Amino acid sequence: MPIRTIHVGCTHFAHGRLQAQINANGLTPVACVDINLEAARAGVANLQGDVPENLAERIYTTITEAKEKHDAQACLIYASTTAHAKLIIESLNLGMHTLCVKPIATTQTEFREIIQAHKANPELMLVQGQNKRWNPAAAKMREWLREEDGIGEMLAGECRFWIRQNLFTGPDSRQPDAYLDGLFFHAGTSHQLDQLVAAKGLPKYVTAHIHNRRDPELGQIEAWGTAGGNALMEYANGAPFSYAGTRAGHASPFGWSGHWTFHGENADLRRDAGHLQLFRTGTCVENVNLQDLHAGLIEDDRLQFDAFADAIATGTDREWMQETTLGTWVLMEACNESARTHARVDVEAFAAKMFGN
Repeated sequence: MPIRTIHVGCTHFAHGRLQAQINANGLTPVACVDINLEAARAGVANLQGDVPENLAERIYTTITEAKEKHDAQACLIYASTTAHAKLIIESLNLGMHTLCVKPIATTQTEFREIIQAHKANPELMLVQGQNKRWNPAAAKMREWLREEDGIGEMLAGECRFWIRQNLFTGPDSRQPDAYLDGLFFHAGTSHQLDQLVAAKGLPKYVTAHIHNRRDPELGQIEAWGTAGGNALMEYANGAPFSYAGTRAGHASPFGWSGHWTFHGENADLRRDAGHLQLFRTGTCVENVNLQDLHAGLIEDDRLQFDAFADAIATGTDREWMQETTLGTWVLMEACNESARTHARVDVEAFAAKMFGN
């Protein structure tokens, strides 16, 4: 029996996530939430496939109203970034497992408030939505980083991310990234480094810098930490991992996935988007081309939603999914902390502060 959910957001990017939930096997929306009821009804009317009957008649302006009128066990949040923390806390306090698209918080204060609400409801899952870890190419990279037949102990690695991203969403509209400090790491870098955290956990230390570039053509004009950043992470075994990313590039040879290399005791790994290679003693022993990002990311999110449902229903990967996605937020904010203070950050100590331990 699919888990009954309340879906927050019915238009723009959120519409695709609602379609992904319709496509999923483990979840079914029983109600939706959107502040623009007319646009939301039009969005629901455009859904394809096995859409629940009369879903367009079950759209409300608050999660609380939706929960009062419909029994639901989970809530998926795809609203404006600035509303995430408030909506997550509302969902948790209503007793629902909660998945919210990254970033779940825009400040350290918001994150700690979310964690306090989760500690008051520890039986519930809390997940930061990170859809790019779920596609087949990302899953294969994670397998080679974690499994016995992969690279073995990681000795070093790197990721390079290059895209030209326009933060304008309309003639007079900009994404929250354009006016909230530090969202390059949370909204841009997290797409890649979440895949690292999913496979290898949090590093011990991080040293990071942000790019101060201003590019009015792309809407990068106000906020600190918008255009790009660099980070050096150090794992407990001494392995360094370096990251370099920009939103202000003038081409995108690897799309959102970037270019990866890893060096291990047993093998080396190279990945360009969906093309992955594993090398041993100078010889390529595996060479695969897999689906990377699905058009519109709908299939990526369908995979994520089914994993979320399975974790709720059976406990499969529940702890890993929750800890690593929340860990990605902590690591990205540790990057911001390092960039602000021009200092190396102890990630374990920083995480303890964020979780109130």
